[in-house]
Amino acid sequence: EELDAGNAGGGSSTRQGDEASFNGKPMPTYEYNIGNCPDGVGDSAKEVPCAPENLAQICSKYSGEGLLSLCLDACIPSFCCIHDAPPATNTIAPSCSTDVNCPQYAYCYIAWWKLHDTIGPATQLQLEQNDDFFDLDADFVNGDVTSSLFYREMLFHHFDNSNEIVRLGTEPFNDTVNIFNSDLIFLNETYWNTTI
Repeated sequence: EELDAGNAGGGSSTRQGDEASFNGKPMPTYEYNIGNCPDGVGDSAKEVPCAPENLAQICSKYSGEGLLSLCLDACIPSFCCIHDAPPATNTIAPSCSTDVNCPQYAYCYIAWWKLHDTIGPATQLQLEQNDDFFDLDADFVNGDVTSSLFYREMLFHHFDNSNEIVRLGTEPFNDTVNIFNSDLIFLNETYWNTTI
């Protein structure tokens, strides 16, 4: 039995679940918009692929099959959905929040929350937690991660202008090579309340 038919145009719908019940009555199951999937249309024209069919289960602490590592692996293609970095000026982490397939990834909130659980600046992640779902430890992100496309996006989505951040965070490595040092930005209090 349909409770809300608001599933068009990025909305959601709630339906009566067949498998779960409470006091003998079916429990409503919240479903997010499926965008261009599955029905043979597939991935969006922009960039966000169809989410795995079991995303709700692998991103749930309570499903019995969820793990943060599995959830994160499945959710990485959708990170651009959760922020608003302007694509015109942030070429490292451009937002894709208007992509038709973004709503499918709403279950990823738990992964994005954990990757923003920091002790201070964005580079000081606090991944360890005493919980069966949170199966990542501090070694998961180790050393310089700026060569990883995902971690670059995770760090740079905070800024409007990625080119300016690269310029400000670049330092000489030797006589011929310059490198980006994220500590020059993230550990410098000057940038904590500055719009760049």
